[in-house]
Formats: sequence, C-alpha cells, structure tokens
Amino acid sequence: MKPTDIKNPEYFHRVVDCQYACPAHTPVPEYIRLIAAQRYTDAYMINWESNVFPGVLGRTCDRPCEPACRRGRLANEEPVA
Repeated sequence: MKPTDIKNPEYFHRVVDCQYACPAHTPVPEYIRLIAAQRYTDAYMINWESNVFPGVLGRTCDRPCEPACRRGRLANEEPVA
C-alpha cells in the first residue's frame, strides 16, 4: 500500500475507514474538524444527526473506528479516538 499523502487537502475531506467501521456511520472527520475549529455545538449536531443517541453510544461504544483509523498508517501514530 502506498503511503497516504497527507499534504493533499482532499485527503481530509474524504469518507474514511473509521466512518465505515462505525455501526452508526458517524462522520468522524467532519465532527473532529469542527471540534478543532472550536465549533462544539456544530460538532455535536453532526454527531447527533447520524446517531440519535450520542450520549448513550459515547458511553457504550467499543471504538471499532480505532483499528480502522488512517493515522495507524503513519509510523508510531495513535488513533484519533
């Protein structure tokens, strides 16, 4: 597998493996981008739209997104979640 080109801005806007791994298909990159921009309410609403029980799932989730996280493709990187 060819290393991911993280310098390409389109890299950050594609649907990625973690979203497919999530049973609720939560748009992880989208809400993380909003959190980074300190738009917490918008991030919550993005999460809520894909998962009507974010408070419950957030407490019971076994994080299937972590093994699928693309950061694992980079040397010595931890998953975002």
